[in-house]
Amino acid sequence: MQWNRVLTAIAVAAALLSGACSTGVPPAWRQPSSLKDLVGPIQQSVVTVINYDVDGDVASIGSGFFIAQNGTLLTNYHVLEGAYHAVIRTMEGSQYPVAAVLAANRLVDLITVRVDIPAERATAVVLAKQAPAIAETVFVIGSPLGLEQTVSEGIISAIREMPTGGKVYQLTAPISSGSSGGPVINQNGEAIGVVTFQATRGQNLNFAISTDTLDRLSDVVSEMSIAEWTIRNTRQGPALAASLCSKGARLTIQGAFEEALTYFKKATEANPDDSDAWYGLGSCYVGLNQPEAAIAAYQRPIEQNPDNAEAHFILAMYYKTIGQYEQEVSSLLEVLRIDPANVRARFELGGAYGELERFQDQIDAFNTILADRPDHLATLLSLAMALAETGRLEEAMGLFAQARGIEPDNAVIHYNIGVTHNRMHQPEAAIRAYTHAIRANPRMEAAHYNLGMTYLDQDQRRLALDQYEILSGLGSTRANALFEKIYPESAR
Repeated sequence: MQWNRVLTAIAVAAALLSGACSTGVPPAWRQPSSLKDLVGPIQQSVVTVINYDVDGDVASIGSGFFIAQNGTLLTNYHVLEGAYHAVIRTMEGSQYPVAAVLAANRLVDLITVRVDIPAERATAVVLAKQAPAIAETVFVIGSPLGLEQTVSEGIISAIREMPTGGKVYQLTAPISSGSSGGPVINQNGEAIGVVTFQATRGQNLNFAISTDTLDRLSDVVSEMSIAEWTIRNTRQGPALAASLCSKGARLTIQGAFEEALTYFKKATEANPDDSDAWYGLGSCYVGLNQPEAAIAAYQRPIEQNPDNAEAHFILAMYYKTIGQYEQEVSSLLEVLRIDPANVRARFELGGAYGELERFQDQIDAFNTILADRPDHLATLLSLAMALAETGRLEEAMGLFAQARGIEPDNAVIHYNIGVTHNRMHQPEAAIRAYTHAIRANPRMEAAHYNLGMTYLDQDQRRLALDQYEILSGLGSTRANALFEKIYPESAR
């Protein structure tokens, strides 16, 4: 069935989102009875972040939210930049110290820290596994102007890819100074992004970084305290270069690449050894559609240090973006030469082999990950799909069943089980699987479409029409495609 093959590709992209960013198994989606029911539990996870300078005075106030029960907090890089001490204040008014910096990335403006807080007080927000759509309703929770636990509502007004990795969401939900670092919540009660800043030019131009950018954060060696981290950053390069990079990164997030280019060029002149300055410069050239200049900029940190695994990985991801998969493979193999345990690089290597139709190499890459991490969900799903593409359907189904055991309510898993049952000519089992996917995520358009098509193949036109009506209610472009299958023009 050709329609199944097409929608399988959609599921592959969705499945990859369920990798490192997942913090737990979300419950099956249920429509909350009110906005209060939706945001109430999440407010327990959102905190005010207070940044103190070297003299012990309050330097700034921002927001943050817990993403793991062990006290891991996510916020903006700029919220803690320059801090010598920091504390968080919970909804109940209790204060806890920020004990250590875990991972950070200046260019995507995100940082994770460990807070000394009892586990029962660090309620984690579930991170979304699917990106939102334009015009989708979202909510922001934070401390604008120090007004803690403020909730605002809006929509996603634009989405674009940030060259340094991840998506940038433009929001209409009002934010102010102090909102930075707070979560952007979808209608399922999941965090889709982190509020970053409000553009001073223009009206209601608010931006958030997608939570799928978390995998671009670099781990801080030996967990540094806030003061140690700030001192190390000060010593790593001239303060001028760091300041220029921060300004350039903010402009890049807004898509102002020409203006950002000026700051990054000055940053590379001020400190030619600052890798972030070269990454930022490369990102500007990406945004300006100058691939040769982008590649040259991304290669500079590698020329300075051939064992810079991060630089090889960033270059690999750009090669992936422009469809140069042979070069992507070469760069990823360099990453793995330097860091053989790098799961993300090996996972991307499997994907690149798939694009090159080197399926056995792809399967070998995924199996290498699973040998050490048998429960790595994204790899299980990708390997299962690779096996299905090569006709090894029984093996694929076994891996999907294994993945379902890890996350029983994952809509993507049930959806792909349905696709595989269709390939195995088992329509009744496929219908059950698509129904499970829809129970887990009633807005999953691909599941509604495939369910409708499977009903149609079984001559159950009325049930197929039900799926058409649901897709129409979701505003899906697939609604018309399904209707054309139900009532082809030649039969009208």
